[in-house]
This record gives sequence, structure tokens and C-alpha cells, in this order.
Amino acid sequence: MGMPRPKLTIIAILALCLTSAPSASGTTPPARMDLTNRMDLPDPPQRPTPPPPVPPDNLDRIREAVNRPARLKIEDGQLRIYVQVIAKWPSFAEMVKGYDLKHGPARGNPMSHSEFLGMVTPKDMYSTGGGIRPGELLTMAMVNYLGQAVIKRGLREIREARSEAEIREIRERIDRELAALRGGR
Repeated sequence: MGMPRPKLTIIAILALCLTSAPSASGTTPPARMDLTNRMDLPDPPQRPTPPPPVPPDNLDRIREAVNRPARLKIEDGQLRIYVQVIAKWPSFAEMVKGYDLKHGPARGNPMSHSEFLGMVTPKDMYSTGGGIRPGELLTMAMVNYLGQAVIKRGLREIREARSEAEIREIRERIDRELAALRGGR
């Protein structure tokens, strides 16, 4: 941790006053001392002061720029910049010149959703039903539909049956029809 801020500020001000005191008073600083021989050495020669800058040749251009009205306007505390663009508005045909929009996406665009799915979907998933042919799928759907219809009709008849013999006969008929749908197994 360093010194507290007020103490550091006071030390910096004192150091500044002590280092600038001799030059501010107008007295010449004492001669440097060589610590090896303990002899007084003369001060190094003073550098010549550079000449004052020459005014620029294009002073008239600077005066003209200063007198020109400002392009930036601050109204109600808001900076407003007014710009006038003089150009012909491009047509859609000029913007898409050279692109083949009929046969694919434009160059430099990111991939489409279908391209992404084609890239990440395994090739085994391309067939319908995971290896089941469409004819087999239709057969399974029909067997399922007919099986449900037979069972619903049988349950309705069982509810309406009056005796145990009728219920047994209905159950045997349901079993025969389901066996026929399974292919006689």
C-alpha cells in the first residue's frame, strides 16, 4: 500500500517548490561538484534558444477558414450535423449484378438452414422410417388401424352383452380376427 493521497500531494508540492526555487529567484545555481576529486567544475554551456516560429505562408487561408460559418450546429444541447449527399441511388439490378440468384445463394453469405441440417444429419436418417420402406410403413399403419377398429367394436359388444356365453364368444371372435391380421401366427 502506498502513502495516503493528501500526504503524497503535500510531498509532491514541496518537491516542486524546492526544485524550482533557485531558478525562480534569479540567482545562479551553485557550481557542480565532482565527487571523485572534490573539485568544483564549471557549469555546462547553455544551449542557444531556438528562433521563434515563422508564421505560415498561407495565413490568408487560415483567416478565411476561421471566418467561415461552422458546419456543426448545437441546438438545445444536441449536436446536429447536416450532410448533403449528391449521388444516383443504385437500382436492385445494379446491386445484384453478377449474382446467380436463380441457382443458389449469393456468394459470401452464411450457410442456410437446410445446408446446416444436411451437414449435421447422419446419412442413415435420410431414409423414411429408419430403414422401413414406404410399402411396409403403409401395411403397418393399416394393420394398426384395423386392429384398433376390431378391438373397439369388440369392447362395445362386450358392454352390450347379456350373458357370459356371449362375452366368451365375442372374445374368441376378437382373437380370431387379430390372428388373421397378424398373418395367421
